[in-house]
Amino acid sequence: MTDVGRQRKHNEDNVLVKSELGLYVVADGMGGHNAGNIASALATKSLDNFFEATRAGNLPGPVPADEQALDPEARRVVAAIRKANHDVFVISNTYSQHQGMGSTVVAAYVSRDTDQIHVGHVGDSRCYRIRHGEIEQLTKDHSLINDALALKPDLSQDELARLPKNIITRALGMKDAVKVDIRSEHIEPGDAFLLCSDGLSGMISEQQMLDVFEGTQDPHEACEMLIALANEAGGTDNISALIIRILPDTVDEPQPDPVEIDEPRPHPIAELGAALAPGGAERAPAAVIDLELAASSEDERRAPQQVHALAEGGAGGQVQGATAALRAAAVPFTDRRSRAAAGSGRYAAVATATRAPAKEGPPSRPAKRPTEVRVARCVHCRHELFIGNRFCVECGAPIKP
Repeated sequence: MTDVGRQRKHNEDNVLVKSELGLYVVADGMGGHNAGNIASALATKSLDNFFEATRAGNLPGPVPADEQALDPEARRVVAAIRKANHDVFVISNTYSQHQGMGSTVVAAYVSRDTDQIHVGHVGDSRCYRIRHGEIEQLTKDHSLINDALALKPDLSQDELARLPKNIITRALGMKDAVKVDIRSEHIEPGDAFLLCSDGLSGMISEQQMLDVFEGTQDPHEACEMLIALANEAGGTDNISALIIRILPDTVDEPQPDPVEIDEPRPHPIAELGAALAPGGAERAPAAVIDLELAASSEDERRAPQQVHALAEGGAGGQVQGATAALRAAAVPFTDRRSRAAAGSGRYAAVATATRAPAKEGPPSRPAKRPTEVRVARCVHCRHELFIGNRFCVECGAPIKP
């Protein structure tokens, strides 16, 4: 779940959930509403593309000297983050409107084959592990304070108090190369991992986080409570929380009952109307959003469509389509909660429930016609885009009207 907070007008955070790849990412953009959300969106999209392209585990190019000792799975996470850094750097240095943009990132890869989680990060977005009633921060912020302590561990509290607290020393897009910190840990049933931006970790304590996990086992409810606590503490920044819960192996695990919907759900594309209308792209900053069109007939459900669009960055973060998790359970939204969150600047991964076999009954209503969406293609890389895009999210080339 991601929330704009109480003092920002635009959400520059982006969240990626790809349970089928075991990939979970939180990115916190920097550079203002016309660049920060673009940087975090490009970072998450680059990570997604890299993991899709390396499903077989074969990484492109030779292994750098500083990565040869790493586990191959950890090496894959590092390589993906480095590729994301390069992509953000190239766009930042190619187009003046995005100059200086950057993004922090924390990415977790959960391996079902080795029962390990590999956490890579750049900047001050964090990963916490909650295990047996205790919480542990698995990442170390790349900040001015931490760098000062590394050089001089005996700094007094008065000296530390004089240092700026919100200065990070490492981020994606600042240079063409970036050093990625990576940590690999064995996972156990019952473990929970919290990935978050500094809008959460900077507003509430570890004890408050632990209290939330002790109060509820529902990841969605926990995310809601964490964001509510951060907002109550001031909500000075965008807030993102992503919870991964490790479930025990089960045989013939019962499937959740299908969600009953007693009213029509508004089509996701309707929410993009303002941004896609004439002049809409000028009124709102762009953020990459992947929406899966929910079909109403059996034939349509068998062939869902993926639509990639540039829409308002201020309405929330990035939604990436997610499948139901097997051992690593991401944060699901029910349909009613999705509708409630859409108006509050929040997005979350939606895990679809398995539908029960249809019972004999009266003839079904005619299937609704699928929504027609006008698209175009970039003349440089042929990537499919919505008509009205200002630049290509794949190669960064500007789109002329």
